[in-house]
Amino acid sequence: MAFMFFVSSRPRPGTFDETPDVVLHAGAYFVVALLAVRALARGLREPASRRAFFGGLVIAVAYGASDEWHQSWVPERVGSWADWLYDSVGALVAGVALSLFWYFGGERR
Repeated sequence: MAFMFFVSSRPRPGTFDETPDVVLHAGAYFVVALLAVRALARGLREPASRRAFFGGLVIAVAYGASDEWHQSWVPERVGSWADWLYDSVGALVAGVALSLFWYFGGERR
């Protein structure tokens, strides 16, 4: 999240101009949600409880909202509801992926 804060504090690099915004936002928050869930579950080897699962998703979605608000104060950046929606979709897709992994992998709690 600190890296994301740093990146969103700067003007958008031209190297990402051809990448659709939805892909950048959803991909980044997919990773944030995965990491947040695993952090709340206390590592990769520990099974994640429902509390860790939902807590991680809430952290990712809330951080997406705070990052969009932060970008609204950065010159050459714009905070937008659409970008926050893309962030949230990425986090929710991570949740679905984790759910399917745990369901088919036998790690149910």
